[in-house]
Amino acid sequence: VVSGNFYSAQPFGILDGVDFKYTGFVRRVEVEWIRQKHNNRDICLMTTLGVSPSGEVFNVNSEALAASVAGALEASKVIYFTEQEMELRHTQHGKKIQSLRMSDANNLLKYSGVTIHKKGFVQLDDELHEMDKPALDMLLKIGWSVQALEMGVKRAHIISPKHGALLQELYTRDGSGLLISGDLYDGIRRANVHDVAAIHDLISPLIQMGTLIDRPKSVLEKDVESYYVFTRDNHIVASGQLKIFENGFAEIGCLVVNQGYRSRGRGDAMLGYLERLCLVNSCSSIFVLSTQTMEWFVERGFDEVGVDRLPPSRQATYNYKRNSKIYMKKIESDRDLDASELWWNR
Repeated sequence: VVSGNFYSAQPFGILDGVDFKYTGFVRRVEVEWIRQKHNNRDICLMTTLGVSPSGEVFNVNSEALAASVAGALEASKVIYFTEQEMELRHTQHGKKIQSLRMSDANNLLKYSGVTIHKKGFVQLDDELHEMDKPALDMLLKIGWSVQALEMGVKRAHIISPKHGALLQELYTRDGSGLLISGDLYDGIRRANVHDVAAIHDLISPLIQMGTLIDRPKSVLEKDVESYYVFTRDNHIVASGQLKIFENGFAEIGCLVVNQGYRSRGRGDAMLGYLERLCLVNSCSSIFVLSTQTMEWFVERGFDEVGVDRLPPSRQATYNYKRNSKIYMKKIESDRDLDASELWWNR
C-alpha cells in the first residue's frame, strides 16, 4: 500500500456569501502516476487532505474524491459502504431493490430533495434534515454513485458494512447491496408505423444476403408493435423484434445494426433491452434462430438446442427447409443482465 499526492485540490471559495475556507474539491488526478503504481501491483491509498499547487491543504469529501478518481481512471466499478445496514425496498410490494438505472437514481434523488454539486458538496431540502441518519446516508451514497457514473465509471455498488458483503456483492449473482449503472438503453423505443420504411431499409441488405428471411413492408407494418428501434439523432441505427410465446418463452429476431454503428455496443444494447423486456413479461427462456451469426449469440450466453426445445406453437411454424440453428438462454433476474453488460464493447 502506497500513499502520496495522487491528486491536487482547490478551495470551494465563497458560495452564497459563505466562505468555506479550507474545504475544497478535486482539481486534478495524477492518473499516470497512479497507473504506474498499479503496474507495480501497489494499492494507492488517498486521504481526504488534498494539496493545492501553492501548497495549501484542503479537506475534500471522501465520497466525492472516490467518484473523481474512479472517473479519471475510467474505472469499471466504484464501491461505497453505508455507515449502517441499509437497503432500498419497493413501496408497493416490499421487494428489495437490487439495481437501479442512473435515470431512476436521479429521479429518486430529485424526489427526495437531494442535490449533489460537481464541486463535491450536497444540498438538501429542509425536510431532509429531519430524516433518520441511515436513510439519508443511503441517499447521499446514491448521489455520489450517480456523479461517478456521469464521470464515466460503468458501475457503482452500495454495500452495507456486514461480514462477507463485499465478496457476496462481487462474486455472486444476486449480490448483497445496490448496483447502479448507466442508461445503456437510452435511445431505444418501441417502433411505430412511421418507422417501417427505415426498418425495411436497415434489414434489406441482410435479406438480399440470405441472412434474414424476407419481410415486406406490409408484414413489417402488420407486426410493427413487436419491433424496437435504436435511434441516434432521429435516425434508426438498430432494430430488433420480440415475440412472446407460451410457457415463459420469448423469441428475439431481426436483430440488425447499421454497418456504421457496429462494434460500438449497439447490438449488445438492443439485445440487453429485449432480454429485460422478456423478464418484464415473465419469460425466462429466450431463443433465437440463426443461419449466419451463431457465434455472436454463443459469446453472449446462448446454447444450441434442438427444435424439440421450442414452445409447441413455434415448433409448428419452424422452417425445416431453411434449417436455422436454434440457440437458447435462461435468465433468472436483472442481476444476470447487469453482470453481462460489463463485457460490452461500448
